[in-house]
Formats: sequence, structure tokens, C-alpha cells
Amino acid sequence: SLDAVVEDCVNGVGVDVNTASAPLLSRVSGISSGLAENIVAHRDSNGPFRSRKALKDVARLGPKAY
Repeated sequence: SLDAVVEDCVNGVGVDVNTASAPLLSRVSGISSGLAENIVAHRDSNGPFRSRKALKDVARLGPKAY
């Protein structure tokens, strides 16, 4: 199905957390729809992520997803 193809591509190629929508982020393995919403909300409030480490400031983003 198209959903499976999108998920495979997202996990194979990756996404830019500074531009990706919550629905696209939720396709990344280990990121739930709620966490994806938190990532987008944090980005909208604080500006773009300048490093991978900055993702640790997102609510509910634990070591497993990081």
C-alpha cells in the first residue's frame, strides 16, 4: 500500500525535523503521533533545532526515540 511505501521511504531516507509535518514525523520509526505533535509544537515555539541534542528538550522524547 501507499502507506507502507511512505513509511519505508521515511525510514530509509529520513526527514528534516525542521520542516517535516507532524503526520510525516509520525511515520518515523519510534515516533508516535503525539510525540510528532510535540516536536512540531516545540519547533514552532522555539525555532528550528540547531542540533540533534536539542531534541532532548521536546516533551516525551526519551532515550529510545532519541
